[in-house]
Amino acid sequence: MLGDAETPHEESRKPPVSHVRGRLGEAMAALYLQLAGYRIVARNARWRHLEVDLVAVRGRTIAFVEVRLRSSKNHGAPEESLRASKKRNLRRAAARLFVDLGCPPTFRMRLDVITVDFRGLTLLVRHLPGWLRPGPDGAPDCARPYPPRN
Repeated sequence: MLGDAETPHEESRKPPVSHVRGRLGEAMAALYLQLAGYRIVARNARWRHLEVDLVAVRGRTIAFVEVRLRSSKNHGAPEESLRASKKRNLRRAAARLFVDLGCPPTFRMRLDVITVDFRGLTLLVRHLPGWLRPGPDGAPDCARPYPPRN
């Protein structure tokens, strides 16, 4: 049949399992934040080639959230998978998005990590607010970074 060779198979159109799990993890993290009183203002927010999984607001705090998943303990805790380059890119993207989203100067920026642990039928969601600190490598003065940790 003409055209059959050009038509992709059903199997090839399915997203990879890791992509599906990633989206599920982000949905669980968003639900967790909403139940905690946050308003989700963006999902997969992009600045150039950099991406922040979730942007959420509660009060005068805008949280830029990285979601990390794990389905076993073989590779350590989910937050331990954040490499220095990823942290640096998150800081840069959050600093630019803070400005681009038009956040009022009274808002403060926070970089959070939410971990989602899938283990069989068990799901554990942990919110680590301020786990990443805005730093000199990414946060401009207008982003109102936290004071340095002691």
